[in-house]
Amino acid sequence: MVVKVEVRERENIVYEIEANGLTIKELLVKLGLIPSEYVAVKNGNVVTEEDRVVDGDTLILYPVKSGG
Repeated sequence: MVVKVEVRERENIVYEIEANGLTIKELLVKLGLIPSEYVAVKNGNVVTEEDRVVDGDTLILYPVKSGG
């Protein structure tokens, strides 16, 4: 059961990871990322870190930008 994860940073990184049933937060932690630093889009829809991923999902992670 594989989930495709694309991290949109300066250089896009694509993972295909065994993650069926994990929450977005658990998946980010598994990838070594800090959940509060990313906005997740699953299959074209913005989701919360409590949403779960299932086999075949595509997840795009956008870093949160802030400035002053």
